[in-house]
Amino acid sequence: MNAGKLIETVTVLIGQQYDLEMMIAWLNEIEGQVLDQVVNRAQGYDIEFNPFTEEDMERELAVPDRFQDVYINYIRAKVDIANQETERYNNDAAMFDAAWKEYAAWHIRNNLPKPARKFRNY
Repeated sequence: MNAGKLIETVTVLIGQQYDLEMMIAWLNEIEGQVLDQVVNRAQGYDIEFNPFTEEDMERELAVPDRFQDVYINYIRAKVDIANQETERYNNDAAMFDAAWKEYAAWHIRNNLPKPARKFRNY
């Protein structure tokens, strides 16, 4: 999935409550977390985070399409908290957490972790 399709999907689900700049900022938050906390912890991956801009709407996201709920639920939760809709936020945050765990588990199953760093002289 590319960034433009994600933002289009989220807009269909929740409406155009926030401008493109805010949606891209939230997308950058979750994309950075995906790279730092999941992808780059596997052998063979050392992807530098390059923030999305309005010109990058055709750029592919790091998470495969089958796990698109990671992005969708994250952005929905951000919208909910910005709107002070606590109950909706709790629901969307729980759905995000489940999608995140499912994606992270899949990534771990399919990629070897990087070797642990060892301390010397201790």
